Amino acid sequence: MSEILRVEGLHAGYGKVPVLRDVSFHVNEGEVVAIIGPNGAGKTTLLKTISGLIRPTAGKILFEGQEIDGQPPHRITRIGLAHVPEGGRLFPNMSVRENLLMGAYSRREALRTGVLEEVYEMFPVLRERSRQMARTLSGGEKQMLAIGRGLASRPRFLMLDEPSLGLAPKLVDAIYGRLQMLRERGLTVLLVEQNIHYALELADRGYVLENGRIVLEGTGEELARSEHIKKHYLGL
Repeated sequence: MSEILRVEGLHAGYGKVPVLRDVSFHVNEGEVVAIIGPNGAGKTTLLKTISGLIRPTAGKILFEGQEIDGQPPHRITRIGLAHVPEGGRLFPNMSVRENLLMGAYSRREALRTGVLEEVYEMFPVLRERSRQMARTLSGGEKQMLAIGRGLASRPRFLMLDEPSLGLAPKLVDAIYGRLQMLRERGLTVLLVEQNIHYALELADRGYVLENGRIVLEGTGEELARSEHIKKHYLGL
C-alpha cells in the first residue's frame, strides 16, 4: 500500500499563538484515517494547514512525495487534494448546481468526465434541488452539498472536517452511508470528527490529537478498545 500523505514535525498556529506542536502522521492510498480529539485540540487547524489555508511554522507536508507546505490552496486543489471545511462554507446565494461547479473551479477538466452526474447519483436529493439556492437547503442537504462540492474536483484525497456536526442521528447515518460508499470506491479520506463511534467504525486507522499533539494511534478497532478513549471520550 503506497503512502499518499506524510506530515512530519508540523508546527502551526495563528500569529504568535501555537496550536500544533510536532505533529507527525501518515495516510496510505485508499485508507480512511480519522483524527479525533476534544474541542480546541487543533484538528481544524491541522486540515487548514495541509490544504494551504495556514502556513506552518516548522515541519513538512508531503503529498505523493512532493512537499506542499507553503503552497497556495488552489495549487493544492489542482494536485488532487480537496478540503470540505467544518460547516460546509457553501455559497448561500448560489444554486446547488452552481456550488458544485465552484467545487470544480480549480480542476475544470473534471467537468468533462461526468463528475457532476456522479455526485447526483451519490446524492440524488442534490439533483432534485439543483436549481434551489443553497441557503434554502436543510442541514443534512447542506452537508451533502458540501461533500459533493469537494468531490466535484475529482480529488484523489478528501479531507472532511466534522461532517456530522449539528445533524440529527438519522442524517448522520445517511452521511456516513455515503462515506462508506466512497471508501468502497477506494477514495483516500482524512476525517476529523468528534463523533467517536462513527469515526472509528468507518476508519482503517486513527490518531488522537490533544493539546496540539498526537498522543495515541492505532487501527479503528484498537482505538475503540483503548481505555484512554473509553474514559475520556465515551464515558465508559
